[in-house]
Formats: sequence, structure tokens, C-alpha cells
Amino acid sequence: MDDLVATILEADVALAGLLLVFVGLVYSRGKELDSRGANQFKNVARIGMLPMALSLSCAWVCVNYLTGDVTLARTVVIMFRSDLILTGFYALIVLFVYL
Repeated sequence: MDDLVATILEADVALAGLLLVFVGLVYSRGKELDSRGANQFKNVARIGMLPMALSLSCAWVCVNYLTGDVTLARTVVIMFRSDLILTGFYALIVLFVYL
């Protein structure tokens, strides 16, 4: 189970990094546009903070598991699955609503 949690930790940190880069690009793009367009891009960036925050919190729980709290194994898996689902919904929203 330690290997699974370590792999989830790596994937979560990578996902949080990718989301941070994407949100930063979207937010900076919003600064270049007029006020209406800028607000739309900033809202997309704000929504993107939700899956990123879940990724970071899941990474925190992974570290807690790896440092000795073995009762968190199921929580790690559930949080990672939720993170993947939330990130997928975010991608669909950005793709079909804002683009």
C-alpha cells in the first residue's frame, strides 16, 4: 500500500503543478483583455483553484500516511479519485463553456 500512496502523491503533485500553470496562463490572459473578457478568464482561473486545492490537500494526506498514519490509506484513494473527477469536470467546463 505504501507504493500506491507514494505513486498517488507523485501524481497529485504533478496534477497540482499542471493546474497551477494552466490557471496562471488563463489569469494572465485575462489581464490583457477588456473588462468583460477579463472577468470571464479570471472566473475560469478561480474555478481552477478548486481542483488544485484538492490535489494539494490529497498530497498532504499522502504525506501523513507515509509518515505513519496507516488509517488514511482509504482516504487517500477516495481523495485522489475525487480529484481526478473534479479536474475532469473542470476541463469539460473550460472546453465547452468558456472556449
